[in-house]
Amino acid sequence: MSKESLIKKAYELQEQRRHLRQKERNLSERSKFLRNQPLVADNRNLRANIDKIIPKHLSPKNIGDYNEVMWPFWYSFEFDFGIDPTYTSLTKQVQSIQISQESAFLLTTISRAHEDRSSAGQNAPLQMTLRDNQSSRQFNDKPIPLQMIGTTGDLTHIDTPLFIRPNASLSIEMTSWLPEDFATTGVGKHEIMIHGFRIRNEDASKVLASIFV
Repeated sequence: MSKESLIKKAYELQEQRRHLRQKERNLSERSKFLRNQPLVADNRNLRANIDKIIPKHLSPKNIGDYNEVMWPFWYSFEFDFGIDPTYTSLTKQVQSIQISQESAFLLTTISRAHEDRSSAGQNAPLQMTLRDNQSSRQFNDKPIPLQMIGTTGDLTHIDTPLFIRPNASLSIEMTSWLPEDFATTGVGKHEIMIHGFRIRNEDASKVLASIFV
């Protein structure tokens, strides 16, 4: 390695060291600031104490007033087309779930799972449509191919969370996009899961403003 290269390398290491020291100082100052922050007078109000020292996007949502807390939740839709199914233009199954009266549901992500990776399972020529049965709202303008939905390890995030009121019913319609018959081998079992948060909140206008995803 030439002398110029060694000098350049030494300079880069020195710069990295300087940046690391700056980060250490910033963290130290932040830590000192948090330690010096007085807690609210009412020590029973854990929500107020947390909001005072933790950024909103890191703050837990299941602490606070009974009518304002949120907690993670999910619903499962299971479809079974049998063993070695033949998918056709007439293939169709509909599964539904109902949101309980306890609280509303804020839908933020969707995922899928299958019994196997065969043409009957993970690679099946299927598509889905999500509907609100009360209002007949369809949440996607065109059916979504299954392969466009993430698996449980890589969820598909919805750009704008969907607010579903208590007692509402949701359904997923599973159909095939093939115009002709297609024989497959494998297990035709599929699971679609919708993930989000349950929330008790009388003022729906405040719901989307109170969550970070």
